[in-house]
Amino acid sequence: MEQYVAGLEQTLQQVLFSNDSNQIKEATKALNSQFFADANCVPALVHIIQTSPQKEIRQLAAVELRKQISTWWTKMEQDVRTNVKAKLLEIILSEQEALPRHSTARVIATVGRLEIPANTWNELLAFLFQCSNSSTAGHREVGVYVIYAIFEVTDAFSDNLRQLLELFSRTIVDPDSQIVRITTVQALGKIADFIEEDQKDEIAMFSELVPHMVNVLQQCLNDSDEESAAKCFDVFDTLLLLEVPILSKHIQNLIQFFLNVGANKTYEPVMRVQSLSFLMWAIAYKKTKIQRLKLVTPMIQALMPIAAEEEPEDSDEDSPARLAFKVINTLATNLPPQQVFPVAMEGILAYMANADPLYRKAAMVTLAVLVEGSVDFIRPKFNDLLLVVCAGLQDPEANVRRAACMALSSFAEEFDQEVAENHATLLPLVFNLMNEPTPEITKQACNALDAILEGLGENILQYLPVLMEKLLHMLDHAQGETRAIVVAAIGSAAHASGSEFTPYFPEVMKRLQHLMTLHSNEDELMLRAVSTDALGAIAAAVGKDAFRPHLNDLMNLAMEGLLLDNTRLRECGYYFFAGIAQVFEDEFSPYLAGIVPQLIASCQLDENTTRFDNDNGAVDDDGEDTSEDLNYVFRSAVADEKEVAADTIGEFFQHTRSAFLPYVESSVKELIDLTTHMSDGVRKASCGALFNFLRTFYKLSNCEEWKAGLPVAIPLHDNVAQLNSLVMPAILSIWEDEDDKMVVVQVCQEMVETVKLCGPGIIADHITAIAEHLNLIFEKKAYCQQELADDEGLLDEDEQAEFDALLISSASDLVGALAAALGESFVPYAKVFIPHIAKYYKKSKPTSERSMAIGCLGEIAAGMLSGVTEFTEVIFPIAVKGLSDEEAEVRSNAAYTIGALCQNTNLDISSEYPTLLAALYPLFQGQNLDNVTDNACGAVARMIMKHPNAVPIEQILPVFVQALPLKRDYEENEPVYKLLFSLIQSQNTWVFNNLNQLLSIFAEVLSKEDELKPHTRQEMIEIIKALNSQFPALAIGASPLSAYLQ
Repeated sequence: MEQYVAGLEQTLQQVLFSNDSNQIKEATKALNSQFFADANCVPALVHIIQTSPQKEIRQLAAVELRKQISTWWTKMEQDVRTNVKAKLLEIILSEQEALPRHSTARVIATVGRLEIPANTWNELLAFLFQCSNSSTAGHREVGVYVIYAIFEVTDAFSDNLRQLLELFSRTIVDPDSQIVRITTVQALGKIADFIEEDQKDEIAMFSELVPHMVNVLQQCLNDSDEESAAKCFDVFDTLLLLEVPILSKHIQNLIQFFLNVGANKTYEPVMRVQSLSFLMWAIAYKKTKIQRLKLVTPMIQALMPIAAEEEPEDSDEDSPARLAFKVINTLATNLPPQQVFPVAMEGILAYMANADPLYRKAAMVTLAVLVEGSVDFIRPKFNDLLLVVCAGLQDPEANVRRAACMALSSFAEEFDQEVAENHATLLPLVFNLMNEPTPEITKQACNALDAILEGLGENILQYLPVLMEKLLHMLDHAQGETRAIVVAAIGSAAHASGSEFTPYFPEVMKRLQHLMTLHSNEDELMLRAVSTDALGAIAAAVGKDAFRPHLNDLMNLAMEGLLLDNTRLRECGYYFFAGIAQVFEDEFSPYLAGIVPQLIASCQLDENTTRFDNDNGAVDDDGEDTSEDLNYVFRSAVADEKEVAADTIGEFFQHTRSAFLPYVESSVKELIDLTTHMSDGVRKASCGALFNFLRTFYKLSNCEEWKAGLPVAIPLHDNVAQLNSLVMPAILSIWEDEDDKMVVVQVCQEMVETVKLCGPGIIADHITAIAEHLNLIFEKKAYCQQELADDEGLLDEDEQAEFDALLISSASDLVGALAAALGESFVPYAKVFIPHIAKYYKKSKPTSERSMAIGCLGEIAAGMLSGVTEFTEVIFPIAVKGLSDEEAEVRSNAAYTIGALCQNTNLDISSEYPTLLAALYPLFQGQNLDNVTDNACGAVARMIMKHPNAVPIEQILPVFVQALPLKRDYEENEPVYKLLFSLIQSQNTWVFNNLNQLLSIFAEVLSKEDELKPHTRQEMIEIIKALNSQFPALAIGASPLSAYLQ
């Protein structure tokens, strides 16, 4: 045995100290084949740990012993195991060096994981308590550290939580050893995972320790002990995520403490960053508590001075200022904008007036990060805010102008229509900034331009010659990242200008095709990727005929790009393929065989790389291959690639249709697997693609148009039904446990589109589950709406974060779609949903929620047909009140709801018509939203058709016809023209006296392809022909309507 031990120690020395890589390989091979091939290695390694004079060898021996325990422990004789356990306890008390001691502690933990549950090492806990209560600081360090190590790998001591918390109440205030105090904080972080919600005493005991944990962290900060402070920060982050309210009563003090640390310039930036990071988690997981304690204002007031600090040159490096902006963004996206935006705006205006450019820069970036969660709240104030941004764009300091470009980009992304309306002010400013010599300003100006162009539409045409000249010049002369942004802007210009881009296509094509051949370095690969993406948008703009001569060459280059092992390049390749498939449709089919396997491969990528504990920076202390030991590192770039791949698969089937059928089965399998992916973006994309598959299959089935109601009158085609039997259970499964609101929003939106197309057959077998999920959302009890460990319940407030409101809105859209699909069969569900939805219409609610509520009630009234009768007395007063709402969007929805209700209810409400007509009359004039008058026209038409004798038609028709043709909401053309056709056919006096006016309206509406449904269009043409025959004096043959007389 002595020879065996000596050989083993010598081999370990070769592995550790040799400079010869071949010798290291041979030594490693010898370890595995000669020494670790039988159980003797365990006592041998124990002996080396106990006797070797070299700490590095003791460390490595402990690392290897931990691995071998898993293999050999149960195969060893009982007396050998007993001896090893005893020696391990001796070793750890005598070991003076931290790293070998920590590795030995992990060996004890690994043995404990096997022995404690079997009740074969009962003395271990007593030993650890004895150590932890010892008068010797080193022994206390050992005791607490071993407990920490055990909880890292097993819950074997979870029955002893109360004893351990009592112990930690002493060690957390250890009078001599900061190591004991820090390790206690780490151990508390581990045992917190094992406390259950019903263990009220343990929760209270733990909660009492939180102030002491803060004191330990404070000492680490005072000592500039970054490593230990990081351990404590990690524990506080962990406690925020627990489902037990350990931190609840300390939130106010903790927020203040971490704000103070984040603001303290004497601390190292890395520690300040970690402190501010805690605040981000706190906002996300304790937002109700933060609202209840009214902490938003002091948080913003403390964060903005941090935001005004200098930032490092490296854009990828975190800094206190950058974290402050992230915290403000987290406030904006998680809390009601009424509570965040006014406070921040006060600071922004004050900072814009500050002589220090760092403050003005902070104001601009703060405005940029506020937009995302405050869109509806900001919209009425848009023009005033745009003046602030324009001032920033013209600031004398370059950093402020650069930050203002960021703010403008945020505005352009969220307020595309408003920004487009201000193009005459904004584009000259942006063009000037693009001419600046500072590369960072040029880059951000191009980013802002790219964002503006996305929503500019036909407004771009007046700028297109100058714009393209400038962009092509910059493409030829710019460097680095700016060049890639210029390419993206060219793609956006093509998207906005459509076929008007064609004259510039040859020059752009020549340059971008060359860029698609680059591959020498990361910058070139990025440029190649963006060029590939842009060409997809350009193909859509110029059309298949102009693009076809280049198609094969570009497809080959894009497919070559997939093989260059660059995630971003594959992403952009997929965007390109999706764009080309949309343009070329069936012509794209020959390329599927080469691309779909790549898409499937992307879906199957493994973005989890395994990193193991490393006690000395050189040796992997990984132990056995168990989940407790694996520390997964998430690679988001791969997740992004999966997201784009899933989207692209859905679009391929949509555009190539039957040609994609051979790939459906394998694609569906991958997409269903991705619905449970850890990335919310991947989950959204896979759900979207699966619904896209359902819609495409339905279109391919050429099914008879569905009829509302249950049981299903027109069954789904077998292929659609079979796919639906896979897709819908997968969707409902993730919906139940989904913690991300935007994934649930996506599910609702996709289901709305699918139900509207495919009808009740899609949801017939699942309506109960869908209704339950929706009801939970309205009750704010869905999993994605829950906060962790807030034992005081939800706030009863009308204000909510805009993302929360979007979730409610998406759920209400789905309720409306279900009502349309189920018709009168929706009545039992309406009894549940209508009271929930009705409560969102009250004056204290924001515009978006009042609009949502009335709009949803209108969809229900329209969809349920006569089934709405029993709800008339609930819906009617809300809709009438909505007709005089201060917001045009709400008035528009109220008019629609009144019309749908009057049309479908069997309750005679004609006695209310005078009141209704008086309330509708103001909506026919001076409305700043076209939808308002359009929906008022639809309402009046429906009212007349339901009770013609209750309406003074001769008085109403002049006002009614004056509002035609409809400007925006073309769905209302159905009731409007149905009424006019019936009045013509019944030879209404006023109508016959004003036929020329009506024919002029008919001519205008017929000249536009998309304003009338086919059957309405055909009926209008037939009426024109009949009038032409009946009344030659109208001279229809000599009018623009002559084309319809053939």
